[in-house]
Amino acid sequence: MLGAILIAAVVAVPVAILVSRGGTPSTVAPPAASPTPNPSQRAAAAQASALYAQALTAAEQSAGFSYSATSSGGGGKLTVTGVSGQDDGTQVFTETTAYGDEQFSLRLAPDQTVYFQGNAPAAEDQMGVSASAASGVAGQWVSVQIGDGPYKNLEVGITVGSQLSEATLEATSTESVTGSGGTQLTRILGTVPETSTALAGTAHLDISPTTHLPVSYVVSSSDGAGTQTETFTAWGTAPSVTVPSAAVAWSTLTTSEPAGGYGTGQTPTPAPTPTPAGAST
Repeated sequence: MLGAILIAAVVAVPVAILVSRGGTPSTVAPPAASPTPNPSQRAAAAQASALYAQALTAAEQSAGFSYSATSSGGGGKLTVTGVSGQDDGTQVFTETTAYGDEQFSLRLAPDQTVYFQGNAPAAEDQMGVSASAASGVAGQWVSVQIGDGPYKNLEVGITVGSQLSEATLEATSTESVTGSGGTQLTRILGTVPETSTALAGTAHLDISPTTHLPVSYVVSSSDGAGTQTETFTAWGTAPSVTVPSAAVAWSTLTTSEPAGGYGTGQTPTPAPTPTPAGAST
């Protein structure tokens, strides 16, 4: 789920990651025409956008950070915790999909190899392993290389840059708020646009007024059924990724891409049983 799902971007990665590793949104009605903003609203939006850009720049230059995100909607829930670095990082996912309760960990090494370890439902959904073979893969570390089928879905959103590239907040205004422990924060309010995997919605990003680094990010979908919350800590701290001492190569496994794609959480819809000619229905 800054991206399953999701993270997805310092600010939008959770959205991108969480959604990309989940299902698809419900049918969306055409948006109503927005009223033309007055001069004061335009000025507020310009100021908010500039501050938002400063936050992205500050985050992009960081050696790393830790985060925790929770996304819910459509009867499901996804939690992601991770540490992002400039070239590496780690993530831990827990989510409910059509395959079952998936639990899996990812490690992105500096050489850009992704290491996956998960339970049987995750092996099916994320790796494309058959249901009959998934239990044999469960618990093992699997190395996934650039060009392997599930690679793009697994590596998205792990590094600082990958998360930032998916930021989508359209800032409209700012306000001062009090965070935990009485900390004064600057809140950037705005909207998030509809994508192929997520409904449009409203959002706010709380940042430090001195460093401009993100502290928390909250999104609510336009239909009121989905929410996402993410918190950020340990800015400037690079991850320490340990490469598994033993891992089986994904290319050596017997796999096939799931019908909905790797990591979508969607199982194929059974085809209807044909009715014999002349039989009553």
